[in-house]
Amino acid sequence: MAEIAIVGAGMAGLAAAEALTGAGHAVRIYEKSGGLGGRLATRRSAAGGFDHGAPGFTAGDPAFAALLASAAEGEQAAPWHDGAASLLTRTRGPAHTGLPGASGTVRAFLTSDAGLSEDRIARRSEVTALSSTPQGGWRLSLGQDDAAADILLLAIPAPQAARLLGTAGIAEPAFNMVAMAPRLTAMVAFMSPVATPDSLAPPIEKALRENDKPGRASGDDRWVLHADADWSAAHVDEDKDAIAERLIAAFAEGAGPLPPETYRAGHRWRYGLTTRPLGQPCLWHAERRLGLCGDWCLGDTVEHAFRSGRSLAARVSDTLG
Repeated sequence: MAEIAIVGAGMAGLAAAEALTGAGHAVRIYEKSGGLGGRLATRRSAAGGFDHGAPGFTAGDPAFAALLASAAEGEQAAPWHDGAASLLTRTRGPAHTGLPGASGTVRAFLTSDAGLSEDRIARRSEVTALSSTPQGGWRLSLGQDDAAADILLLAIPAPQAARLLGTAGIAEPAFNMVAMAPRLTAMVAFMSPVATPDSLAPPIEKALRENDKPGRASGDDRWVLHADADWSAAHVDEDKDAIAERLIAAFAEGAGPLPPETYRAGHRWRYGLTTRPLGQPCLWHAERRLGLCGDWCLGDTVEHAFRSGRSLAARVSDTLG
């Protein structure tokens, strides 16, 4: 049985892993962080949780809708009718969110009938270099340790995949078709509720109240502020505290005087937006036993990531038979 290594435990990587496991293939996932879900992330604090990456998602693809239905049945996701927060978004609000935090949805992969289990996921395991083996497989460098695989799938942002493949002397021409950009966010909690602003001041593109989401009513009054793409690109290397300071000040322009804060933090998603997608679901090089997937193949939504991971899994399964 071929050993398949997947780098990245976001939606794309886990969607590919579950599909391959369900087809009877041996999968091992390597994730550099301690959590699952990638930008489906929740920051924990004494004030409560903040979904500071992708706050939610819509479902148009039937397979993705089925995953959400399964997650909802297992209380890992819920419909999100964002109520007052819809007044603060310039785009249509998402229809679902994870429970008890954003990453709850991807945990549905671990409770599905496919048999993907926690022991197949190596957390806090950053792959720093790659090399091919004489047998046509792959060797992954993990700090002090190495791992071997017959097939390698990279489910990480295109610029990170390009750098990693570069350590093996591989240049992927398709990366020239892709453009990604940063997304800067601020998280802030207040001692008392903030009245919903009538408008947003630049550079804030979205302001979402965490307490309005399912299962998150407790805790202090918590907000996640997302900067627009131009401002994020211009300030991507700024100190995270300064990012939070600037975005909270802009929030106050629309909300008026703010109550005392109990928590604040800034966050930098260096590859949070896809400004020019690849335009195809995935990349699969059967001769190299190498595949790539991610939201950047089709766009920048959670559903794009899911579709990309599933598409790559199907290509690999077709090759293996």
